[in-house]
Amino acid sequence: MAGSSDPFRSPNETLIALRVERALSQQELAEELNRLATTKHNRHLTLTKKSVYRWESGETEFPKRLYQRLLAEYFGVSITELGFHRPQLQASRPPDTTGAAVVPASPDENPDVVEDRRRWLAVRTALGSARRTLALVAEGLYPDYRVPGLEHTGVITRPNWIPATPVPLGAVTLTLDSDAALPLLTGGEPQTAAVRPLLTPAQRFRRYHDAIRELAAPRLFENRLCFRLTGLDWSARTIRMTFGHMGFFDSMDTNEALAHETALHHLSRDQHDQVVTTKPSWRNLAFRKLVADPFDLSRRPLMGAVGTLTIRGGESPSIVLHQRDGGRVAGGGGMTHLMPAGIFQPSSVLPAAVAEDFSLWRNIERELAEELLGHDEYDGSGHPINYSDLEPFATLDDAYHRGDIKVWCLGVTLDALTLCGDILTVAVIEPDLYDTMFASAVSSNSEGTVSARALPFEENTLRELREQGYLSPGAAAALHLAWTHRATLFRR
Repeated sequence: MAGSSDPFRSPNETLIALRVERALSQQELAEELNRLATTKHNRHLTLTKKSVYRWESGETEFPKRLYQRLLAEYFGVSITELGFHRPQLQASRPPDTTGAAVVPASPDENPDVVEDRRRWLAVRTALGSARRTLALVAEGLYPDYRVPGLEHTGVITRPNWIPATPVPLGAVTLTLDSDAALPLLTGGEPQTAAVRPLLTPAQRFRRYHDAIRELAAPRLFENRLCFRLTGLDWSARTIRMTFGHMGFFDSMDTNEALAHETALHHLSRDQHDQVVTTKPSWRNLAFRKLVADPFDLSRRPLMGAVGTLTIRGGESPSIVLHQRDGGRVAGGGGMTHLMPAGIFQPSSVLPAAVAEDFSLWRNIERELAEELLGHDEYDGSGHPINYSDLEPFATLDDAYHRGDIKVWCLGVTLDALTLCGDILTVAVIEPDLYDTMFASAVSSNSEGTVSARALPFEENTLRELREQGYLSPGAAAALHLAWTHRATLFRR
């Protein structure tokens, strides 16, 4: 943001420094200004991170007076100390230094801050290319929770989190508890200090997501509303899942912090200067020790992702998988994952959408539309979806109710590295319907690339995929469980 393709545009370093000093992202500052406008001035604004970006980059050199007043009130400075200049005066006067006395120098100019951030970025980069090997290391920390047949895949779970046989999706009962108690851990504890780089010489970033946003933001990085798994009951014939609410950044502050901590202490370089992993050890994993039992759903926020193994049925069943791009997503980059797969979340924050989208099937079909058909992401910012009239949802709904698409729940597993949850499902689609629905399937999407060809769903292919060492823990678990129960899945 400090740089610009326009050589005559000057970034507003003063405003940037004010925001960074408060440890705010551009989106968070926009939300604070909207809140201030409503509560103090009875004005309902819709400022976004793009608004703040334009002010900071110099694209908007002199915002509306109301916006300047809100900024000045929020930061406790005068309007002249915000770093804005009237464009017609810029060429005829020297640079304005009014704010220099009250705004601290950019933290990037401090060598300790620069070096600490450099080290953080080096670990973050190494984490991006070593997720699977680190997941195997982390799996070794939980020997009692390995899954028979899934050893050395990075998968852990409680035995009672996987049903004896796949459960039809219609037999999965969901309950939303909007008043669920907040988890005990947030990721802001002192035990996470080692994975939060310096913001200033005397202060670290408040949360892990703040560091990602400022230093290594991927293409997709927004704090969307998500459903948080708070309870799981397999004691009856139906599966009962209970959820509360959480934000996407809540997961970044715990799950990605755990992954970074593991990378920090379990990656090293050999005599050939190659990055290698070390043996599992709890010794330096302060935050992981604090999390303790990974299956205690009251202790930390567990954001469940709904991962679906999509199978084209018929005499020669086949599957498609997804190569996730670390430059586009905040987690799981560089691994081959299920397709579709997505965070369990509503398509819009409006109450009508939250109620309608509190459904595993709705989540699956939205992700099919996004990942296989290239639809724009249903990112929580728009109007509720009219599923009965909008394609491909109307056709998918009809096929699901007719039984041309059969969906089962395989269970819930955790990625040992991040302790993220995977709600594993499998969808078997009749071949004619599959060929019609996905005749125009995309080869890439906003999160990565799609396999150029369908892979046969047969033992040799599945073994080869596992031996290649690129499968995410969730994909490895779904493939294994689906193959184990193939007789149930393809029963006529």
